Amino acid sequence: MKRNAETRECSTTAALYALGALPAESKVQFEQRLASGCPLCTAWYSEYAEVADQLAATAPTIAPDTSVRARLLECIAPDSSAKSEMKLMRAGDSPWIAFGAPGIEVRPLLGKRTLLVRMQPGAVLPEHEHRQVEQCYVLEGSVTDSNGVTAYAGDFVCMPANITHRPIHTDTGCLFLIAYTS
Repeated sequence: MKRNAETRECSTTAALYALGALPAESKVQFEQRLASGCPLCTAWYSEYAEVADQLAATAPTIAPDTSVRARLLECIAPDSSAKSEMKLMRAGDSPWIAFGAPGIEVRPLLGKRTLLVRMQPGAVLPEHEHRQVEQCYVLEGSVTDSNGVTAYAGDFVCMPANITHRPIHTDTGCLFLIAYTS
């Protein structure tokens, strides 16, 4: 009975992984199982990956709503301010916005590509995906990653694109500048 439950769980996880629908932590765990050569995981994933590919190939092409297209184009458009004039952002020009994790706020400086991040003492920034290169300069306090590496005021950290960034936390509180690049 327990074996059937494990098989169902593996099958479900493989299906969600093939569809790109697993949460980050579960994705990492399943990738570790695949890397270890688990025959059950590999078999289920191979089967579901083939089905997912067939579904993608047969899905009808649907034009997005014009507002969705406009928002997408705005997000990926090159920064035109660099070509025309200097952009000055005054201290009160953009508000601090709650980030979604307790004790963390962000202040956009240049769209979603450059921002300030403020973390209160004890705050934890959860695991997240990096789609672009992330450059981080610590302005105040210190921040520590899950490997125990601490960056202090004046330190610079560059994270590559397409990785999962493990949780970070601060004991002292911190302020850092983030810039995303291609």
